[in-house]
Amino acid sequence: MMLGSLKVSDIGIGAWQAGGKAWLVDRSELIKAYRRAFELGINFVDTAELYGWGESEKLVGEAARGYDVIIATKVAGFHWGRVEKSARESLRRLGRIDLLQLHWPPPFYVPLCKVIRDLERLKEAGVVAEIGVSNFGADLLRKTVECLRRHEIVSDQIEYNLFNRAADSEEFRRTAEELGVKIIAWSPLAKGAVLGRWGSDKARRMDPSARKASTEAGGRIVKAVLDIAKARGVSAAKVVLAWLKHRGVLPIPGIKNVAQAEDVSGALAFQLPEEDLRLLDRLSEPFVAGSVGMVSIRYVPGFLQKLLLKLYSL
Repeated sequence: MMLGSLKVSDIGIGAWQAGGKAWLVDRSELIKAYRRAFELGINFVDTAELYGWGESEKLVGEAARGYDVIIATKVAGFHWGRVEKSARESLRRLGRIDLLQLHWPPPFYVPLCKVIRDLERLKEAGVVAEIGVSNFGADLLRKTVECLRRHEIVSDQIEYNLFNRAADSEEFRRTAEELGVKIIAWSPLAKGAVLGRWGSDKARRMDPSARKASTEAGGRIVKAVLDIAKARGVSAAKVVLAWLKHRGVLPIPGIKNVAQAEDVSGALAFQLPEEDLRLLDRLSEPFVAGSVGMVSIRYVPGFLQKLLLKLYSL
């Protein structure tokens, strides 16, 4: 997949697990896992200044040292007034930023164009190679593009999985395609819920995916994923990632250890038969409804966003 000038592998890594207290991880094992994924063909890793308040970026920077990989990070939505300062601090921790994204839309009282122009200036200055957004719906995506003067927004990172297909709404898909914006799928495995697994991590306890998996519609999806995995002789994760690749998005699953790195990397070469793809499409149709992005957070003042997220201990 091409994200502007960046040629990325069809599957990447999401590095939320590398920072903060929301996940139970062994950081030394994480570095081994990331490097193993890089060795097996994954060349895209996504982090954010918010994940552990810089700790994830530090770990990603260490893990990526010496590897030819594409590094993406995100400026927190409450840092709308200090985009350049945040980016340069992230650059110091990471060593390089290939894709810089705004983590979520700024509060409603902030001129969107001001923030987008700040991103654009960083690209013009050569601090970052490409710019993108995250958790933006169709309307905001169009407004974002209207703000641009010389460059393009290459991506929109949103939640996308078998339990959340709001991005498949006609309006959003049409908008993204018309604007040439690629979709990066965060939480592609619904934190394990679509695989029939659920751990004790704080991030999982706070996520609605477990509830969705317990519904009749969700249960049918989990059963289908497990049945397909058994029939094809592959892991459930490979099944879901193959479905996502077929949908034309870039999934960025989190990994915790070398075994998971090898499993996820193995999905690069795996394709599902058409009959399996159609089955998963049909079973997940009930989850197309809903809105894309983080709409309600725009009505929370920036200082309060930061306070709440500090308390949440991301």
